[in-house]
Amino acid sequence: MKSIKQKLTSSYFFVIFLTVAISEIFLITSVKKYYYDATRELLSNQIKLSADFYSTHLSSSGLKYAISNDVDIFWKNTNAEVQILDLSGNILMDSIGYFQSDPINSTDFKTALSDTLGSIIYKSSNGKETLMSVAYPLKKGDSIEGIIRFITSLTTVNKGIYQISLYFLLIGFSVIILSSIISIFVSKKITTPLKEITVGAEKMAAGNFNQKIQKTSDDELGRLVDTLNYMSEEILKNEKLKNEFIASVSHELRTPLTSIKGWAVALSLCDPENKNEFTDGLKIIEEESDRLTLLVEELLDFSKLVSDKITLQKYWIDLTNIIDYMVKQSSQRAHRENIELSVTHANQLPNVYADKNRFKQLLMNILDNAFKFTPSGGKVAITTCLDNNVILIKIKDTGYGISKEDLPKVKEKFYKGKNSKSKNGIGLSICNEIVKLHNGKLKILSKENEGTEVQIILPLNTHSEN
Repeated sequence: MKSIKQKLTSSYFFVIFLTVAISEIFLITSVKKYYYDATRELLSNQIKLSADFYSTHLSSSGLKYAISNDVDIFWKNTNAEVQILDLSGNILMDSIGYFQSDPINSTDFKTALSDTLGSIIYKSSNGKETLMSVAYPLKKGDSIEGIIRFITSLTTVNKGIYQISLYFLLIGFSVIILSSIISIFVSKKITTPLKEITVGAEKMAAGNFNQKIQKTSDDELGRLVDTLNYMSEEILKNEKLKNEFIASVSHELRTPLTSIKGWAVALSLCDPENKNEFTDGLKIIEEESDRLTLLVEELLDFSKLVSDKITLQKYWIDLTNIIDYMVKQSSQRAHRENIELSVTHANQLPNVYADKNRFKQLLMNILDNAFKFTPSGGKVAITTCLDNNVILIKIKDTGYGISKEDLPKVKEKFYKGKNSKSKNGIGLSICNEIVKLHNGKLKILSKENEGTEVQIILPLNTHSEN
């Protein structure tokens, strides 16, 4: 299996090689075209000069007469091989004495017959040399009397192109070598932090969350390091909260169990005729059993909620009636603890599509906290309203409040506040999960020694009855 470093290096090399190869092909092709075009331009100027001289000074005597008497006129302006052809392509004259029996029928000849400059590049008859031919008409007035051809070897031109191409290839090879070295360095710079991150992540996977990964940059890798370190901190924090939660729950379970066991032993030893003692003992055992059952049910509810294994039984319910019912149910406790409990509905709330029992559980948990943390003589006020397309339920108390340190954490699972009345740290977590399951939000506003306000916000567009 290839490592990331090998993959990066090979990818960089491929891109560099491909880029250099394309550049080399483009440059060499451009140089070749430039030199060939320059040669063609030179021959074209020379052949036009000869053709114009013929048309001006020799055409009156005829082509054959000009050939027999002034042959050198046609090639004294060029070093190329010069041929004079008749209109059928037969060679009338060749400056180097070349002769062939078959008429010439090349592309440049045909183009010249149409009164246009023609040119062609081709291989010599022995295939060892590349030649360029330029053809142009010899005219008397407007009529074409023959064709003049300039033929030159491209050997020298190709040699120059080869030397320049070799120079370009050497530069390209140097660029590939240098870029490959740089790509190895860049790959190493990228993969070294990745290796460190991998080692750190493996340690975290093995359970070592105390050792942090060193951050070496502020790029995506740096953000990945921050995320992993934050994750390890959160795991450590949750581990600590879990341990505290287990200790707290153990204490909460131990107290009623100890009481139940103590009274069971006491009743087994007491006088069976003492009915008052039996009645008191059985009542305490019943109350402690209920307390134990409630705690176990909270734990089961919380486990189902956080693992998304709970199924809501939703139907249209009258939220105003449920709130009034919960106030009525809590009124006796409020009276017993000397706390003023009130409810105010600013306007009529629409029916909501929700789980009735879970909403009762939500309101009961919040009211239970409000009573628990509000001293005698305090107030708990419930207000509801329909505002900006949301249903807003506020439960405000005048209790002890929540410290700035605890406030951001009170909805976290297992978190138990510093107040001595705090229990197992799952009540508000359950409330938060219930509200989330109804697409709402749970907000908690509080100041220490001034009280707490819990807000339940439900979006109207997903809850209003048609």
